[in-house]
Amino acid sequence: MIDFSEIKNTYPQPKNTTYLNTSSSGLVSKNSIAKAQLFNDGLHDFASGQAENFLVNEIPKVRKVISEFMDASIDEIALIPNFSFGLNAVIPSIKKLKRVLLFRDDYPSLTMPFTLNNFQVHWLESKNGFDIKMEDIIDSIIVNKIQMVAISHVQWLTGFSINLEQLSYICKSQHVLLVLDGTQSLGAIPFSFKPSGVNIFITSNYKWMNGGYGTGIMCIDHETQEEFPAKIGGLNSYKYIDKEWKYTPSINSYEPGHPNMAGISVLKEAIEFKLRLGVDHICLHNNKLIKLFTEKIDQTSFELIGPNDNKNRSNIVGIRGDKELEKFLINHGIIVKWRNGIIRIGMHFYNTEDDVNRIIQVLESYTELHSSSTK
Repeated sequence: MIDFSEIKNTYPQPKNTTYLNTSSSGLVSKNSIAKAQLFNDGLHDFASGQAENFLVNEIPKVRKVISEFMDASIDEIALIPNFSFGLNAVIPSIKKLKRVLLFRDDYPSLTMPFTLNNFQVHWLESKNGFDIKMEDIIDSIIVNKIQMVAISHVQWLTGFSINLEQLSYICKSQHVLLVLDGTQSLGAIPFSFKPSGVNIFITSNYKWMNGGYGTGIMCIDHETQEEFPAKIGGLNSYKYIDKEWKYTPSINSYEPGHPNMAGISVLKEAIEFKLRLGVDHICLHNNKLIKLFTEKIDQTSFELIGPNDNKNRSNIVGIRGDKELEKFLINHGIIVKWRNGIIRIGMHFYNTEDDVNRIIQVLESYTELHSSSTK
């Protein structure tokens, strides 16, 4: 089981503050910050030596840790700056697959690269503003002769979690390339790249990974790398062959410049912490909190986004609300985010049942305040 004392000591929060905004940015541990500071201190005294040592000795360790965490081969992993870089970098390689299926309300960083690069986009719609139906995906793949599906594992607005096992089976059976955005899921929901059936997995690490800013992870399976070789060059794209540097496309081609070494130090510490706790335990903890919240919110006047049976619900939950409600919550120490008419609430492993009770209490006080003001 999760050792909550370890989490509280590693991710301390200010007094009278309830942080429920991991879906915008995850808290970074004291230990991770210390690792980054240690690296930066080395730049002060011997910058070149610090950087060279990190590249030669530390990066291989980081790749090994990520390989264990992701259940992916080292030669399937690229260390990238963020999700957007990864997707835009891979677009030139997969451009011959013109017919792509996207979800209308997905995160713009996922959809825009396809629209800007003149793919033939076909859109999935949600009839109730929450669910993405598998039958709609199958129908569109068949009718529109879809060649690629690109979608988020967890939707940024509503917290809807796609059934990845079903989706990957559909894509594989129809010979469709599957591109998955894991930014709102990795670190909170168990994920193993090898058995997932995902061809291209891309994520930023600043949310549920608690890895801070400036790092991301991209995984591309061997078959996809071979069929769609990298078309990006830089630092790790060349090998010294026959006394000359030659461009050699590989997963490392997606690492064209010097990496964010301090940021990678933060990420490595965050991953090792999650490996000790177990993402499956984190997921169970988060689900328990979300279930408690949906049960309690059902007893208030607030409208929950999606059904209250919690099917396909993840670590994110939303209620209808405006900017005024967001301001009220923040003024009462409840850190959440307003997005497109939704108050988005994200609960992670440093949150507790007390946090759920506190936001419910503040929401009820908001209702009472507005009820009295209208009398």
